[in-house]
Amino acid sequence: MIWALRLFVTFSVLSLACWAQSAGGVQQSGADNTREQQSAKIDGREVKPLGLHLTPIETISAPSEAATGFGELGCDGEGNLYFGSDSPAFPGIRKLSPKGELLAVYKPDTNPDVKIEFAGDFFITQTGEVYLWVGAKDSFDRYALVFKSDGSYKSNIKLEAGFPWIPANISVFSNGEILMTGQEFVQDAKQPMLPLTGIFSTSGKLLKELDLEDDGQITKMASAHDAHVVSAANPSSNRGVAWGRVAAANDGNIYVMRWLSPAVFYAVSPGGEVVRRFTVDPGASGYMPVQMHISGGRIAVLFAHPSTQEKVMKIVDLTGHELASYDELRADGKAKLGPLGLAFVCYTARPERFTFVTTDENHKLQLKQVEAR
Repeated sequence: MIWALRLFVTFSVLSLACWAQSAGGVQQSGADNTREQQSAKIDGREVKPLGLHLTPIETISAPSEAATGFGELGCDGEGNLYFGSDSPAFPGIRKLSPKGELLAVYKPDTNPDVKIEFAGDFFITQTGEVYLWVGAKDSFDRYALVFKSDGSYKSNIKLEAGFPWIPANISVFSNGEILMTGQEFVQDAKQPMLPLTGIFSTSGKLLKELDLEDDGQITKMASAHDAHVVSAANPSSNRGVAWGRVAAANDGNIYVMRWLSPAVFYAVSPGGEVVRRFTVDPGASGYMPVQMHISGGRIAVLFAHPSTQEKVMKIVDLTGHELASYDELRADGKAKLGPLGLAFVCYTARPERFTFVTTDENHKLQLKQVEAR
């Protein structure tokens, strides 16, 4: 059970195959399925597309780094890139410079305090510390391991929810309190787990559970075995939660994204209040959110279609107003400028740039710097 849950939390390129079976109509916008640039309506206002495309401008090779699969992805304010392993049996994080140089390795199974069975999402603080949630071996205990910026182990925080649960995403407020998303186990194993979004103290005690507006609806969908949010292989896990994302912004809030289409966002304040809810619409049916990053008061959300792999990048501000929409230039059904893949690792707002990670013919990492042109 635990191994299966971890595999659903990890969002690697391989999860595209699962989308093809289930993502066909989750709360879709009903627009035409083609990827022609279309106008969208946000809060009743028509936003015209810019007609720009995601254009690779530079490819940086990292010949010393083998691509063993991509798990969780992230970057820091200096442009350093973080790659989590996609294997729960070999957890770890690699930190690379913008030029592809290995800077540090974070190895959760070498800490002296907690015996690790699996690891999940991580968060990078402004000072470069890394918080990584892990599951303890032979128990249902969950921890946040804290590492220094050089990869060395610092401390651990036992996340005491008071009930069995499986985490999904982790983020940290500037006051040190931790926001976690995840799912609470229920007694009936045939029923889906319950969504959990909680604020934990700096010592790991659950301070508050948040009641997010759409969680009741996606729980009903899961209970009805709706293939949009659950799979036959793991009907107890709700992908609307497990495949979601969280990210901290410069306004002090943490933004929680549910894996739906349109994607649903909640802005959570350091006091644990939901101060905003908004949606980000891909503009065409069948597209699901892959990854999101926040930079300079802007949110970049990458959507992709499960069968065609066509992409659209939506840029919104912190209130959800659409600022830009970029697609991938295609010809004859293929990416005209070479495939970008789905591993969207970093976004910077000024100057606006997107970093994707791919592999070369020797299975080594390549960093693709992308701009809208």
